[in-house]
Amino acid sequence: MLKILFLVLLSYTTHLYANPCMEQQVYKVGIGTSWPPYVMYRSEPYGIDIEITKLVFKEAGLCIDFVQLPSSARGITELQKGFIDILPSASYTKERAQIAFFSKPYRKEIMRLFTTKKHQANDTLHTLFSEGYTFAINPGAYYGEELKELRKITKFAEQIVEVPTLNRRFELITINRVDFTVEDDSAGRYKILTSGFQEIVPHSYIVHDNSIHFMLAKHAFSEAQLLKVNQAIEKISVTIAKVTEKYRRGSG
Repeated sequence: MLKILFLVLLSYTTHLYANPCMEQQVYKVGIGTSWPPYVMYRSEPYGIDIEITKLVFKEAGLCIDFVQLPSSARGITELQKGFIDILPSASYTKERAQIAFFSKPYRKEIMRLFTTKKHQANDTLHTLFSEGYTFAINPGAYYGEELKELRKITKFAEQIVEVPTLNRRFELITINRVDFTVEDDSAGRYKILTSGFQEIVPHSYIVHDNSIHFMLAKHAFSEAQLLKVNQAIEKISVTIAKVTEKYRRGSG
């Protein structure tokens, strides 16, 4: 009877992936839907953020378990509720810092243009808009203050189309429906290497760059544990860089 009850309870667990930690506190890491090369799924999750998270928290001596959320957008809500304890791939804001500790940055998020067009190295976003080029972007994504301000200009706003998937944005470039798309640098390069969009190249102009952190819920972490995580990030910084580079080459 007890065995049956155990199996029933196990079937309802929200922890989707087995964790070897048996006698330590296990911190729940919230991850969203597939976002190559950062988060992807086979029998277990993998990708840049998955590998880095495992490395950092192992070095810090803290046990973790990945919990798949319905979407990345749910992460902050579930952290506030106490359902999860850690969010990787987080950008710092004052509002978020009220509910979580932010680790040291563990990677950079670089947003850049991708195109099939020949371009000049000194092209700027404003120049390209002024010359009448069109752009595909992800609806709801933040691309920095420069693009935010340019979108306030009615003429320029009409040159932007919102497209929800990277694959479709790249398709629109290849059929000349738009001239440029704005993408995360690693995500765009990985898509080119793994999906056959060889005619698309990264433009030299960086639209926005941003530091990426772990959010550690204040209900679960102490400042002493935050220090452990920060020390781990510093200690294995070379290994972290190698993980990112591996996926940029499409060999992840």
